[in-house]
Amino acid sequence: MVRAVGAGVVVIALALCACSGGSAGTLGASKACPLLEQLARTGQTVARTDVSDPAAFDQAMRDATTEYVRTARRLRDAVPGALRADVGRMIAAVEQRRFADANAARARVDNYAAAVCK
Repeated sequence: MVRAVGAGVVVIALALCACSGGSAGTLGASKACPLLEQLARTGQTVARTDVSDPAAFDQAMRDATTEYVRTARRLRDAVPGALRADVGRMIAAVEQRRFADANAARARVDNYAAAVCK
């Protein structure tokens, strides 16, 4: 059971951490870059949560999901228009805790981050 929960945490953390365009603290020229970094930091808080305490983990997930969605909505306005639908799909998937779908939706956003947020 603990192994399954741990594996779930890894998937969740990867989905929530995704969109980091570089190392933490590195800002690029785009106003989207700090928001991408914020998304990564939000996911990292979940990755550090003690999975042996289900109540604490559930609260951390709720808090991280709320913060992630709040930041992603701001990101949607900061990325080029061609990426806004992708960010919208990320938001919808995270709100529904479909983290694998969120991870898939962010592929083009990751490419943008890699190119712009050095």
